[in-house]
Amino acid sequence: MSKKLIAVAAAAALALTGLVATPANATSITNVTITSGNGASQVSTVATASHADSDSAVTANTFAAARNVVFDTGVTQAATRTAVRFEVLTAAAGAITVDATAGVKVATSLSSTKVDGGTTTLTGATVTGALTYTFYAWSTSTTAGSVVIKTAGSTLTFYVKGVAGEAYNIVNPTFPTSLYIGQTDGKVTFGLTDAYGNNVSATGTTPTGFGGTFSAATYSSTTKLHSAAVASVTGDNVAINLAITPVDLSANGFAKPVKSAFKLISAGDLSAQNTSLTAQVAALTASVAALTADFNALAAKYNKLVKKSKRVATK
Repeated sequence: MSKKLIAVAAAAALALTGLVATPANATSITNVTITSGNGASQVSTVATASHADSDSAVTANTFAAARNVVFDTGVTQAATRTAVRFEVLTAAAGAITVDATAGVKVATSLSSTKVDGGTTTLTGATVTGALTYTFYAWSTSTTAGSVVIKTAGSTLTFYVKGVAGEAYNIVNPTFPTSLYIGQTDGKVTFGLTDAYGNNVSATGTTPTGFGGTFSAATYSSTTKLHSAAVASVTGDNVAINLAITPVDLSANGFAKPVKSAFKLISAGDLSAQNTSLTAQVAALTASVAALTADFNALAAKYNKLVKKSKRVATK
């Protein structure tokens, strides 16, 4: 067989394989209705194509403070929803699979479901006369995860992420190691997270204390940290206290909130410190000089004795 015939046969076989893998009558997804929330209103989007990327992620309407997965079907109750509903319409009856990644959970029913319940894989089907397959998705993370919906003839990918709650924990506070009277560029940095550990960017936390003045913290989207200036240091000691006032959700299964962080820092008059340090250096220098003189005197006596011993030994 010539090389040309072999190439034609291979191409035909490849085309046939493609036809077998995806027959012309394979069930395809017509559209997906995604119902989430926005304020107190229901938001439904009919999608015929995948999300472009994770920036298109949909969210439930509210933070799951009670750790329950909720999707009330009443439009006016949209504000209480902690899940997103997907309604998959297929062109014909056929099997459907749903795979979730990166912390997203899915379920076909939400009866008494907790946020750590659900699954990452669903298998189901639509049937003639009922071509819609419904499931729910949720996440406690504000980092988007994917929901991949597959039928024999199509695959669509959507992104889901959680809603950040209020600041619940002060994390990684970093205080100045030292300060001095008159200093204006001191700084304290810290992170804020919600009850699920998501980073919280909300600003407004202002340190309190004494020995200096404190500014309201600002947030950096680069470092993901809050920072507050410690200026006009006036005392020998500076006390810095960070505090937030979250609702304690420990009765719902969360840990107790970390509501405060405190540091007492020694400060002082810089010129006085310099004077004191100069005096200490002078005293140490004098001590070293005295010790050196004593050592030299002892060394001279030792050398004199050694020479005398050698003269005696040679007689």
